[in-house]
Amino acid sequence: MADGPESVDGTDMEQIKIVLNTLYLCIAFAMTHIAKHEGAQAAVDFKAKLLSALKSGDLNMALMEETKSFDFVIEKIEALGEPEA
Repeated sequence: MADGPESVDGTDMEQIKIVLNTLYLCIAFAMTHIAKHEGAQAAVDFKAKLLSALKSGDLNMALMEETKSFDFVIEKIEALGEPEA
């Protein structure tokens, strides 16, 4: 599923917003899960490595093609609070 681009043809903007918000909440959930099972520092390390992979293009080079999209994604990930243990 993550190997190729997913078409959003015919998808309205409200549905896209719901999906993006859900994915953001999934990342926050993952950080909390990591903190509970591996410790808060492991969650902090996960976030740092995620940001590094995004900024270097290791996760998705296409994100780097448009500054506005890149900045939005990085800002959202950086805004994730400290994980709840």
